[in-house]
Amino acid sequence: MDPIQDNIEANDHTLIHTLLFLVRENNMKEDLEVASKCLRSLEKSAYKTVVVYNQGCFTNDQLKSFLDLFGLKCIVIGNGNNAGTVIGRQSCFEWIEEHYQNARFISELHLDMVFTNDWEKPLIHYLDTHDEPIISCGIIDKDGYMNFLEKRAEHFQGDLSITDDFLMQLRCDRVVHGFTNPCIHVAEILKCTGGYNPKFLKGKQCFEDDSMLLGYYYYYGTRASWYPKVNYNSVVYHAVAGQRLGMMDSVLINYEGLVRQYGAMGLKHLSELHKSLWHIRYFKEQYERM
Repeated sequence: MDPIQDNIEANDHTLIHTLLFLVRENNMKEDLEVASKCLRSLEKSAYKTVVVYNQGCFTNDQLKSFLDLFGLKCIVIGNGNNAGTVIGRQSCFEWIEEHYQNARFISELHLDMVFTNDWEKPLIHYLDTHDEPIISCGIIDKDGYMNFLEKRAEHFQGDLSITDDFLMQLRCDRVVHGFTNPCIHVAEILKCTGGYNPKFLKGKQCFEDDSMLLGYYYYYGTRASWYPKVNYNSVVYHAVAGQRLGMMDSVLINYEGLVRQYGAMGLKHLSELHKSLWHIRYFKEQYERM
């Protein structure tokens, strides 16, 4: 018997996926090829309901027609404007809370990902058997690098390697300190912590994950010393992972909101929550400047 299979409900609404959908008008052909590869692979998931936030440049009807090409149950929200990550993701969370109140888990997916058969099952099994609010999936990026394991995959040949067999061979029984997408949230705890708060995070992107991680950290209390984890019992392809854009003014809007929301101690705790040296150094320096 498969203990992972036994612990997963047959109800398709146990897990609801969320996806921000943006294609660029000047790069539409390539973007649609990437999106098609992602969605075609997502058909192999155990759970096939996806709340899609339309960030542009399709109308909702055009996007629905495109999504109908795939064996998924896609619900389109948004209006085709690039409202940013915070509003996009939070709108998906709130839509699920209203329409799928029995959903136990909520994922965050990106269009530049490729998934394996039933990739969610080991992650749901982990959340079912551990007191955790969130778990990230193991990833391999476009350069063959397996972040958080600090190694490159052997015999990696770019797109030619992105097959079920290759990704399955990368799986290992390791759960390590770190955070990345795709991730799966426990819906009840996500609701308690509030997800991404646009009252503070008014920029389009950056620092929203840090805000979410602090919400979970304080949910458990500082005494528990909770930290995020990546589970390599499942591995998917994520072309560009863990990126930080240049610290432009528009990006720093969210940093300023993060500080308003959590203060100097939030920066200190982020330097301890994160695994990557970039994050550790950045948040430690910002805390020391306060």
